[in-house]
Amino acid sequence: MNQGITIELQFFMISILWGALVLLAYDHLRIIRRIIRHNVVAVAIQDLIFWVIASVFIFAMIYVKNNGTIRGFSVMGMVIGMVAYHYILSDWIVKLISSLILLILRPFSLAIAFIGKGLVILKNKAKILNNKIYSRLKSRAKSVKISLNNRRLKRKPKAEPMAKA
Repeated sequence: MNQGITIELQFFMISILWGALVLLAYDHLRIIRRIIRHNVVAVAIQDLIFWVIASVFIFAMIYVKNNGTIRGFSVMGMVIGMVAYHYILSDWIVKLISSLILLILRPFSLAIAFIGKGLVILKNKAKILNNKIYSRLKSRAKSVKISLNNRRLKRKPKAEPMAKA
């Protein structure tokens, strides 16, 4: 076989591999999203950043392997690699790895939930105690005010009888 054809065939195979690797890297992002839920804006920003970084790596690969010449068959090879990886391995890998990570994190989430429930119970008990102390102090404060008021009234000097002129 012609050496030029062999080089282009190798480049095509590398393009297929790179397509699969790019989607494998994207699956890492999908796994993180399954473990930690994200809103729509965060997902869009993550996707934008991922594809910008992925395009830099793809063009670096094209520059190194094919002297920067973008050929149609290399783009087609990457698409073939992405599609093949997606339909053969992607869903299986994402489910398996995210399930394993969630299984590993399960005891920690149970412990956090248990501690959280304990803190809620403690908070409620503290609130009840605080209300009891507050009501007792309030009644004592009323008693002190009343007694101080009574003392003040008792200390008022009596009106002196008018002197005869």
